[in-house]
Amino acid sequence: MNSSDFWNLIDSGEDVELECKLAKGKVPKEMWYTYSAFANTNGGIILLGIKEDKGEFYPENVDVVKLQKDFWDNINNSQKISANILQNDDVIPLEIDGNNILKIVVPRAMRQQKPVYVGQNPYAGTYRRNFEGDYKCSEKEVQRMIAEQSSSSQDSLILENFDMNDINMESLRSYRKRFANLKPDSTWNEHDDIEFLVRIGGWNKNRVTKKEGLTIGGLLMFGVEKSITDYFPHYFLDYREKLSDNPGQRWSNRITSQDGTWSGNLFDFYFKVIGKITSDIDVPFQLEGDELIRQTESRVHKALREAVLNTIIHANYFGEVGIVIEKKKSFFRFSNPGILRMPYEKAIVGGNSDPRNPLIFKMFAQIGLGERSGYGLESIHTTWKRQHWKRPAFLEEFQPERTTLTLLPTSLLPNEIVSYIKGALMDRSHLLSPDELLVLVTAYQEKNVTNVRLQELTNKHSKEINKILSNLVEEGLLLPQGSGRGRTYILSDVFLDSEENKHSNEKTFNLGNNEENPGNSGEGLGNKEKILGNNEGNLGNNEEVPTENKRLLEIAKPAREKSRLKPEVLRDLILSLCSEQFMTVNELAYLLKRDPGGLRKNHIKKLVEMNKLEPRYPNTPSHKSQAYKAVQNM
Repeated sequence: MNSSDFWNLIDSGEDVELECKLAKGKVPKEMWYTYSAFANTNGGIILLGIKEDKGEFYPENVDVVKLQKDFWDNINNSQKISANILQNDDVIPLEIDGNNILKIVVPRAMRQQKPVYVGQNPYAGTYRRNFEGDYKCSEKEVQRMIAEQSSSSQDSLILENFDMNDINMESLRSYRKRFANLKPDSTWNEHDDIEFLVRIGGWNKNRVTKKEGLTIGGLLMFGVEKSITDYFPHYFLDYREKLSDNPGQRWSNRITSQDGTWSGNLFDFYFKVIGKITSDIDVPFQLEGDELIRQTESRVHKALREAVLNTIIHANYFGEVGIVIEKKKSFFRFSNPGILRMPYEKAIVGGNSDPRNPLIFKMFAQIGLGERSGYGLESIHTTWKRQHWKRPAFLEEFQPERTTLTLLPTSLLPNEIVSYIKGALMDRSHLLSPDELLVLVTAYQEKNVTNVRLQELTNKHSKEINKILSNLVEEGLLLPQGSGRGRTYILSDVFLDSEENKHSNEKTFNLGNNEENPGNSGEGLGNKEKILGNNEGNLGNNEEVPTENKRLLEIAKPAREKSRLKPEVLRDLILSLCSEQFMTVNELAYLLKRDPGGLRKNHIKKLVEMNKLEPRYPNTPSHKSQAYKAVQNM
């Protein structure tokens, strides 16, 4: 990691995957809570040797040799930490601008390793990560992690006091008919219902205790809704469909397990939902011989079928929420209780299988449903990619545990929007990378874009995306809004009128937005005759850069060349730039290569409060042409 990568990493401060600690002298006690939290959530990076000053983070030189020894001594001490899940190359000394710091990369723990906890009591020392930081897990959360460690499947458990009276016989007959049609020569067709259930996993016999009975998988697959909720009080299946734009219409179609008109079990729910969710998908034609023959189902049909099945087989029915599947005009959404039992990135590669309910998966597979083990999510992603649709969005929540997959049948790069973007940029468009073009198109389509949203659309890490966003801001193509975790980005004024840009020979670079740029006023860089072009050394029309602009760029040079400066240094630069003329926030942001929102909140506001800057319109703080000038000492 070089200096630039480091500053990009901490640009937005701490988040769900980044924690910074000063660590003077030794590893701070609080770091171990973060280690536990990252391991039990989605992993993350801990930086030791980082100082925070009013929301800004800076490297502070530390003794990394001493820190490394302290860290390894403690992480390998079972009295201190329950498990060491790191490799040697996960702990990396770095030198940033002459300062030594320590980078610790914590992976997501495997389910067999969880919970990773501080001390010797998992119920007192287990943590997870959310946007607020590290939080101590509840007793129920810890119990679920411990239960997930087991190599035996939960759905194979034999239930006491449940028998064939708890089975919906119509569901079982329908399943057996499908099985017989697919496998007419199987000897299983000759067995009675109990023996047939034994073969597919719905009934089990314990050879040691001689106990036999209905399994959890059998109850969920074929049971009566009342019997299922007797054992799983939070069991609930919900399919919601809304295809109308009428705001007064809540759902155009809805199926729930509790409506009393059907069995309420998983087998019947699957077939009820799959008929609805694929009902209006266009089925393509394919060429067979000399004739066009309509296919019975497309890749999209199969992908939706996999999504419904994945929702069912990966659900934790001991959880506190139910299954919800939604179909709307713009998306399909699949949500189930429980988190994935492996990292999502590993699951979508294919070939990795760890279903929470393998018996239920087996039952569906026996009637020809479900991709081969470990390839369900991979096939969904492949289908969406071949359609050139937006990458499926995946979300894990931990309070309560819930997994949500959203499929958007929306083109990543609609031709008309790509044409608009390229038309607005003209000669500059060929300089855009594919990722940068995707960011701009998404910002146009969705009115703004965030780092999290771009993670959903690409396979890139949040830090890589931060770098792309920063580059687009520096190029003047995006404007940041807000700061920290809530930061969004919108298209800059370059895109306000592509037709005007297309026919204009004067390619000026607009520093601000409509609310803050004084436009053609005679003062400041907002005047088109004084504004800088795409390159710092040239105007858009290749005229020589005015001397005044060169002088301002020279003043701002320390900030333009370094991503981080001490607050007092940056404020001195602001005062120097504003010493002779009023400057808008966006003009200052451009010259200093800083976020306008952060500049206003962290520096300009404070300088005004300190009576070092005076606003042009003191009685109208939000004036659209507000600008600032340094107060002259008498």
